[in-house]
Amino acid sequence: MSERVKLVVLGGSALATPCLLDAMGRGSAALGYDVVLWGRDEERLRLVTEVARQLVATYPRLDAAVSASTRLAEAVEGADFCLNQMRIGGLQGRFFDETFPRDFGVPGEETVGPGGFSNARRGIPAILEVCRTLERAAPQAVILNLTNPSSMIQLAIRKYTSLQVIGTCDSPVSLMTLIASAVSLRREDLEFDVGGMHHFTWIVSARHKGKERLPEALQDPKLVEKLGIDAELLSCLGAVPSPYLRYYVHPDRVMAKTAGKPPRAQELMGLQEAMLADFRTSPAGTIPGSLQRRGAVWYEAIVVPTLLALAEKRNGELVLSVDNGGTYPWLPPQAIIEAPVPITAGVVQPPRAAVLPIDVAGRVQANCAYETLAVEAIVEGDRGKAIRALMSNGMVSGYDQARGLLGAMWP
Repeated sequence: MSERVKLVVLGGSALATPCLLDAMGRGSAALGYDVVLWGRDEERLRLVTEVARQLVATYPRLDAAVSASTRLAEAVEGADFCLNQMRIGGLQGRFFDETFPRDFGVPGEETVGPGGFSNARRGIPAILEVCRTLERAAPQAVILNLTNPSSMIQLAIRKYTSLQVIGTCDSPVSLMTLIASAVSLRREDLEFDVGGMHHFTWIVSARHKGKERLPEALQDPKLVEKLGIDAELLSCLGAVPSPYLRYYVHPDRVMAKTAGKPPRAQELMGLQEAMLADFRTSPAGTIPGSLQRRGAVWYEAIVVPTLLALAEKRNGELVLSVDNGGTYPWLPPQAIIEAPVPITAGVVQPPRAAVLPIDVAGRVQANCAYETLAVEAIVEGDRGKAIRALMSNGMVSGYDQARGLLGAMWP
């Protein structure tokens, strides 16, 4: 790595991208950074770049030069890090993912279940094509993946390219913060045992000075409400699952709660149009007021801490998605797990395993089978593996439903 760090943002025309530079300022980035925003929409790239530069100017100690390019090979040449935040198919694609499963009695969501499979089917081939350019122009680059469904995208990159990739998601950070709040402590005051996969993670321990505090947190009504699962079930589990578990254990409740309401994609479409208008009309030299309404918490919660830990050779521990290796012997070594990952002087260490209850481990194994088969099916164009993948997913009830779902997204 040179004296300056080159960070390329794939999908840099996303209107929330300036929040990345804001998070770098808040995170006290100490090195010099050349941040290149890559995208296909020239107008949006120009608007986003201007706002990003304005945010950099609010941090006198932040040394970050922001530029933009629509030419991929030029943008990634010599990159040290690439942040992948591409949304293949845009919000229209997300709208489809969140709506078509309902016709088959399944909740729609862009990362888990059939909606996540549909999202991966669009995303994986396009992202692997970008990775081919990276392999030629920046084989040394570390990809920080933010694109959903994250662990499936990451598995495809690891399995079908030679590139390094680490998955980042703010969901575990939010979950740990909720637990800490439930016991009137800061997140930093607790030591957590976390295990599972992206959006399929479980927190099985939260200790403060050696004392287990998780049972106390499980009684907190706010935590129960946030998770969206029955209080009795949470008590039976004795662990805090990802909020996405509700799609598996309470699909009927999710369907009823969302019936007749616009999907999240539709809300984001409206917000995006309002933000774009704000970006276009804001006076030169000002930061659009709509920027903060997008709520891009992921940059400050996990993306920037990961970037700075690696680039600036910091020490710490972050919950990330990485190769399983030998962490969980009951999962394949190439499986992508989400776990606490120690970082020593910028070097990623083996993830720290959690002791998962037998039923939780069984659910994680089934989810791993689904993701592995789904990625292989998409890359190989194998409909048989696609059927097997959907039948391995806990949101799908059988062959007939799997066949119908597949027909809707893979004619």
